[in-house]
Amino acid sequence: MNSILLVEDINNFRDMLKRHLENAGFNVVDFPDAESVLKREDLSFDAGVFDLKLRKIDGIGLIKKLRERGIYFPVIIITAYGDVETAVKAIRSGAYDFIQKPFDPEVLINRLTRMLHEWKGVSEEIGLDSIIGNSSGIKRAKELAGNVAMGDTNVLLIGESGTGKELFARLIHVLSNRRSKPFVVVNSTAIPETLFESELFGIEKGTATGVEGRIGKLEIANGGTVFFDEIGDMPVEVQSKLLRVIEDRTIFRVGSRKGIKLDIRFIFATNRDLRKEVEKGNFREDLFYRVAVFPIELPPLRERKEDIPLLVEYFIDLYSHRIKKHVEGIEEKAMDLLLEYNWPGNIRELENVIERAIILCKEKMITPEDIMIYTPEKEEEYENLPMNLKEAGEIALKRAEVSVIKRALRESNGNKKKAAKLLGISYKTLYNKMNQYGID
Repeated sequence: MNSILLVEDINNFRDMLKRHLENAGFNVVDFPDAESVLKREDLSFDAGVFDLKLRKIDGIGLIKKLRERGIYFPVIIITAYGDVETAVKAIRSGAYDFIQKPFDPEVLINRLTRMLHEWKGVSEEIGLDSIIGNSSGIKRAKELAGNVAMGDTNVLLIGESGTGKELFARLIHVLSNRRSKPFVVVNSTAIPETLFESELFGIEKGTATGVEGRIGKLEIANGGTVFFDEIGDMPVEVQSKLLRVIEDRTIFRVGSRKGIKLDIRFIFATNRDLRKEVEKGNFREDLFYRVAVFPIELPPLRERKEDIPLLVEYFIDLYSHRIKKHVEGIEEKAMDLLLEYNWPGNIRELENVIERAIILCKEKMITPEDIMIYTPEKEEEYENLPMNLKEAGEIALKRAEVSVIKRALRESNGNKKKAAKLLGISYKTLYNKMNQYGID
């Protein structure tokens, strides 16, 4: 159970957050102010949630005080609506994330869960051992990451989607001297081309009537690391401006002529062959040489199958705790299925398969029936579906329901009450479904 340090000076709000966090499975220790926290001897927590506006020492100040004592755990800062400038300051001061009031407690729970998962993978205590695997390719990648971490050399992580490029980028950041400063992700595929400049460089207030100023991602990352994911998808028009930033470490907000000097480390990632993209005219050659100073290749999972049992063990432990199901391991035949599969989606796909398997698992061990993977046979089956999306979805849903109902009936030896319980539906719903689908 993860322990959370909650610091919030409004009693009712603090009590409400504590209740929701505890209901979500967190162990919460709460305080009304920073001074009370600093009087405590044991400050071993997995994460923190601090309000920004505390009475004497604010949330940012509390982070700094903890860092001075050598205490590092990820912190989410709670800030008032619209207080983005201060939130940016919080991230620069070492906060992992911020959330603006008002917010749904479920949003905070999701942010905490994701943050803890990411932090576990790259915590300073775990270091390079956080990258799971003993295959030669992954060992080489870990060695290179450890070698380059302490400097400011630009790094290019090369690998297919799902191979762990962001995890390696975060690891390099944590192992560097910039570890207490921001780690900012720029997803080149997620930003519309028309908004690229404003997202990266920010907008000067008053650029046009009614336009509010906004700090860009590069300015937020000042002092820390910026991770450009899928750099090969960046529009050519923006590439020249990024090149100037890499060379000069200076940005200009949209609508401003005043340069802002930056101290940032660049890590890039791509699933493309950038040399071929240069030949096609999709990627600037001069930018390529700035980006690919220190390349690290991450092998696809199909080339490191000896690591699959270790990864499966890790994901079973992770999701059995998260889903709150007692799953001890995986049967040999189920493991054989995983080892025979080629994993086009790599580690991310394997993680999804294990999460689904734990949801489906009825015993202490994952069985072959719990493994749902995309095979050529299934591809043929999908090829025969109608082109109409709604119709195809209805047919696919029917096939899935028929398959799961038949399986539940087999496992319950035909006992419909037991089958309904396994399926999480009422006896009447099961009876109606069986009549609807013609299941005996």
